[in-house]
Amino acid sequence: MIVLEALNALYGDCLLLRYSDGQSKREVIWVIDGGPRSEKVDGKPLVVWKDVLLPRLREITDKRPIPIDLGMVSHIDDDHINGIQKITNILAAASPGNPAELKFARFWFNSFEAIIGKPAVQGLEASGLQPQSLGPVFKLHIDDHEAEAVIESVGQGISLAADLGKLHLNSNKPLNGLISAAKGHEAIPLDGAEVTIIGPRKDRLDALREEWMKALQKTSKEAREAAIASLFLPDSKLDKSVPNLSSLAMLVKIRGKRILLTGDAQGKDLAEAWDELGLSEADAAVDILKMPHHGSSRNNPEVFLRKFPAKNYVISANGKYDNPDGQVVEAIVKLNKDRDFKIHFTNRGVRWEKPYQTESGKTVADLSALIDQLHEDYTGPWIAVFREPQSAFVAVTLE
Repeated sequence: MIVLEALNALYGDCLLLRYSDGQSKREVIWVIDGGPRSEKVDGKPLVVWKDVLLPRLREITDKRPIPIDLGMVSHIDDDHINGIQKITNILAAASPGNPAELKFARFWFNSFEAIIGKPAVQGLEASGLQPQSLGPVFKLHIDDHEAEAVIESVGQGISLAADLGKLHLNSNKPLNGLISAAKGHEAIPLDGAEVTIIGPRKDRLDALREEWMKALQKTSKEAREAAIASLFLPDSKLDKSVPNLSSLAMLVKIRGKRILLTGDAQGKDLAEAWDELGLSEADAAVDILKMPHHGSSRNNPEVFLRKFPAKNYVISANGKYDNPDGQVVEAIVKLNKDRDFKIHFTNRGVRWEKPYQTESGKTVADLSALIDQLHEDYTGPWIAVFREPQSAFVAVTLE
């Protein structure tokens, strides 16, 4: 059995992938992202890593330390990295008298320095800017919550990379270096699974580094700051921006089943990368698609949805920043209405700041009402599955 659990990660991502390795029949466990900082739910603070992730891992196994075969942070953004960074910080400080509760066999993470390159980091520091304190400076030049979130998480990424170094987990085994995609790269065998890296693309990372070095050559400090800040804007240069190129994206194959993990990658970029990498069209029809960036319309254009038809769509969001966007949910249903599929949501109580008008002209204020309306507008075998209020996760099970 193969199970992907999307934990209640509020407005972020926290996924568990579990499957038997096919040989010893032991259960393999992957932890993908750890959710954001705490947020109040029904008047009480919820801390994803402490209140959701760790309790769920304790339920899955009674082994101590809890064995995690692969830990992964898809990219530097608080709603993905926060919980994992808190956990590795605790693990790095563990001692015989204060033993670690879990243990990673390997860890995948592209640090900020690995993404933009050491020369760019050195150039930044030479300009009088420290990577971990970019947020307050760059806020003067941009007004975009996604860009600001990534900038402010640079320091978290630096802390995580330091912890991984102390834990001897900083080499991205078995890749032993930057995780990136390039034509000709073979699938990576991993505990009974095969992993094909789709993003970030190596050639596009090279282009990002060139843009970064050009920005550092600006004659004034203000011009340098503005030019570098622009590289954090997702819509400015789709193939040359930190948010779009920092997210790990991969196809995971396990016993013939296909799972597409996307982080917060730009869907258009993934569709183009798939073709440029020469990947199989048959493999693009996946069993599970973790929707990029919590179902945001910014990251899920029609070309992406057409490219990757799925049997199961997974959306992790709670309405913050209006995610998932109503138009994305309707597009999934509209494009696939004649076939059998499921959309899995981590939260039912999503309300939008501005009510959504469906293509049939009906106005809905929340996700539940939208699903009801879409069932009227697009009859077919598709269904929506919501995490139950008493449950910590919504699960997709593949036999």
